[in-house]
Amino acid sequence: MKPLFFRLYIILVCILFAACSKSVTTAGPVDPPVTPLPAPPPVSYDYKSDYAYNLNVVYFVPNDVVEPAEYHRRLSEILLQAQSFFGDEMQRNGYGNKSFGLLKDEIKKRVQLIVIKGKQGRSAYPYEGGANAVMNEINSFRAANASMFSSDHYLVILPATQYDANGEPGGVPFYGLGKFCFALDYAEQDIKYLGTGGVLGTRAVKWIGGMIHELGHGLNLPHNCQKVSEGASLGMALMWAGNSTWGVSKTFLTAADCAVLNVNQVFSKEKKAFYGEKNASIKRIHASYDDVKQSIIVKGIFASNETVTDILYYNDPNVNNEGIGVNRDYNAVAWTSKPIGTDSFYVEMPVAELQYKTNEVYELKVKLALSNGLIRETIYPYSFVNGIPRLEFSTRDELSKEGWSIASFSSEETASENGAVTNLIDGDLSSYWHSRWSTNAAVYPHEIVIKTGENIVAAGFSIAQRPGLARAVKDLELLISLDGISYQSAGVSRLANSSGLQYFSFAAPQTVKYIKLIARSSWDGEKFASLGEFGLF
Repeated sequence: MKPLFFRLYIILVCILFAACSKSVTTAGPVDPPVTPLPAPPPVSYDYKSDYAYNLNVVYFVPNDVVEPAEYHRRLSEILLQAQSFFGDEMQRNGYGNKSFGLLKDEIKKRVQLIVIKGKQGRSAYPYEGGANAVMNEINSFRAANASMFSSDHYLVILPATQYDANGEPGGVPFYGLGKFCFALDYAEQDIKYLGTGGVLGTRAVKWIGGMIHELGHGLNLPHNCQKVSEGASLGMALMWAGNSTWGVSKTFLTAADCAVLNVNQVFSKEKKAFYGEKNASIKRIHASYDDVKQSIIVKGIFASNETVTDILYYNDPNVNNEGIGVNRDYNAVAWTSKPIGTDSFYVEMPVAELQYKTNEVYELKVKLALSNGLIRETIYPYSFVNGIPRLEFSTRDELSKEGWSIASFSSEETASENGAVTNLIDGDLSSYWHSRWSTNAAVYPHEIVIKTGENIVAAGFSIAQRPGLARAVKDLELLISLDGISYQSAGVSRLANSSGLQYFSFAAPQTVKYIKLIARSSWDGEKFASLGEFGLF
C-alpha cells in the first residue's frame, strides 16, 4: 500500500506545482502596439520682396562640413537687422527708407538662403585663394538654377572650417571681391550675444560686424572713415572700423556710402539696366585753399552720357608711408555734392574735418555716381605742407584733340582687355592704352606716334598714368616732327607714379604735327606699359 500511496502523492504534488507555475508565468493583458507619431512636416516659407533685385545670399557648405545648428534662424536675424540699419542710414542721409532687397518671410522672420553643397572638401576653399573656387561653383549652380538668383550681388557665407584652441572660428574666405563678399558662420554667431561682452559677445561683434562690413564691399562701397566732427555724434563709420562697434556702440554709413548705395542695383525697386558701360569723366577741375574759410574748394565740369546723381570726394592720406589703393584707404574722409545744372560741381571741405593735415601726401578721389550704378573715379594728388594744403592739380587749358589720330604704335592689348592705343587721345581719363601682353608680350621701349592733323603750337604736354597706376611708366621721351619723318627730341621726363594729369612745359613753344612718345622704363620694373591720356597745352 505504501508504494501506491507514495506514487499518488507524488502525482498530486506535480499537478499542484504545474498549476502554480502556470499562474505565475501567465502574462497579463498586452497593450496594443504603439503607432509612432508622424514626423512634423517641413517648415515652409513664403519669401517675398518688393524690390526689383535682391541680394543673393548663398550658404556654401564644403562636402565634409556639417552645418552649424540653427544657421537659418541666426543668419536671417543678422540680415534683417542689417537691412534695417541700411534703411535707417539711407533715410538719415536724405535718400528715403530704402535698403538692399531681400527675399524674406516677414511673419516667420526668415530670409531665403541659397544652400549649395560644395563639390569638394574644406581644403579646397581656404581663406587664401578659396574664393575663386567658391565663385566658380556658384556660377555653375546659377547657370542650372537661374530662377533662384535675382541680382549681380552676392553675400556668400561658409561654415567655419577651422577653430583655434580658444574656439575662434576661421579657415574660409572673409573679404569683398567685386560684387561678391564672403563671411563665415559658427554655432554661436547670434545677435543675442551682441553687446553682452565676454568671449561670445566679443566674438559676435567681430564676426557679425565683419560680415556687415564685407557686405558693404559687396555692395560697391570702398573704405572711408568719419569726419572729425562726426565721431561724437554718429560714432564709427561702418566702412572704417565699424565692424568693431557693431551692436555695441554707434555705427553709421557716411553720406558718400549712401550716395553709392542710392544707385546700387539691389537698392532699386525699378527694373532697368545696371552697370552697362558708360562714358563719364572729369573734363575740367580747379582746386584752391580758402584761408578765410579754412577749406579746400574744388569745382569743375564733367561729361557723361548717363545721369550723374552725386559727386563724391574722398581725401585719402598716405600716413606713415602706408601706401595708396585698396586696403590702404581706411582713413579716407569723404564729402558729397549734387550736380550743378547738368555738368558742373562744387564743394567746400573744411580742413578741420581731416585728422591728418601736417605734412601728409593725399589723394583726392573724385567720383561720379551714375544712375545705372557705375562709379567713375579720377584721382588727383595733393599734399599738406606745414598745415596748409598744396593743390597743384588744377586743369590747364588744353588744345583741342579734334582731328587727332594714331599714326603708328609698337603694340596694344585688345584681345584680353580694352587697352587700345586710341584710348590715349579719347579725352577720357578712365580709359587707357596698354602694351600687348596676352600673346608675344611687348617689351620696353614702347612707342606711339600721334598725328594732330595740322600744325599746332604748344607750350607743353599733359600726361596721365593709367587709373589705379597699374604698369605705370617712369621715364617718357617725347619727340616732335612736322613731317613724321624727321624728329627732334623734346627731352625725357620722369613721370610721377601718381594719378591725375601731369603737366610738362617745353623749353620754348613748339610747332608740331607729329608727336612720338617713347616709354623707356617702368615704375614696377616689369616689361609692360600703360598710360591713361595724352594732350597738349
